Amino acid sequence: MGNRGIEQIANDILTKYVKRGGVHKVFNEIMEAEGIKFREMNSLNADFVGALTKYSNGQSYIMLNRSIDNDGRKHFTIAHELGHFFLSHQLTQNSFYCLNDEIIEEGVWKNPIEQEANYFASCFLMPEHKVKNAFLAILSRSRKAKAKDFLHVQNNWTFGIWCGIRDDLMKRYGVSEAALRYRLQQLNLARFEFVSNKNTV
Repeated sequence: MGNRGIEQIANDILTKYVKRGGVHKVFNEIMEAEGIKFREMNSLNADFVGALTKYSNGQSYIMLNRSIDNDGRKHFTIAHELGHFFLSHQLTQNSFYCLNDEIIEEGVWKNPIEQEANYFASCFLMPEHKVKNAFLAILSRSRKAKAKDFLHVQNNWTFGIWCGIRDDLMKRYGVSEAALRYRLQQLNLARFEFVSNKNTV
């Protein structure tokens, strides 16, 4: 399925379930309405992050590794597994056990099924019209920003602008910095060319 079709499915679900705020705040309501049971579990496999599985009785489960301690990563993993569900991937196989290097918040995965679920998660957590409007509104208020429709982040004064935008949008959409950066680049709103250190992440 193409990106446009995936984004349309994500938007249709958002229209159905999200009245205001970030979708991460209503994950439980969505899963309950769709008949999906959610379980956090301990795993001996440190690389395991999440799974969508369908039992023989037809019951679907989304399972999450309890050891994930980053809320943004946790939200992206749940959205990824919901992507498998809403994109009907379970029609081709009953279980998707996703490892750390398959649920990626920033970049492209070689497995098309996992890439579709990753793109769904990005669109689902950060809908284009919302994140674009929010980003541009914050950018337009910056006195230092030379352009009001695009931000090229480097190790200079632009990084300070980015920090303000980053902190607001990460909190608003419940995502990690990596996921946010990737989405903004997808939407041609920003480019990132800075070297991170412990004081800039």
